[in-house]
Amino acid sequence: MGRPFAPIEYLGPAFGGEQIEVRTWIANLRRVRSLRRYEFARASDQTLLVRGETDWVFIDAHLGHPLAIPHNISSLFSIVDDAGR
Repeated sequence: MGRPFAPIEYLGPAFGGEQIEVRTWIANLRRVRSLRRYEFARASDQTLLVRGETDWVFIDAHLGHPLAIPHNISSLFSIVDDAGR
């Protein structure tokens, strides 16, 4: 069963006119799901403003049920551990 929310940590404010960089990566890829992590940072000083993660589930569009991620799709992505990004 999926999590009822996506954990997000707000670490600092962003202000109008600032450039914000968004980084996202796949932390793991399992049979039907994939953990995606992301960070928002102020471009001028690389201050981390937000970090979070979402658990994506591959769904059969016709049946609406979880489906094993096909190899031709999973092979398009690289797994990035937190230490290696």
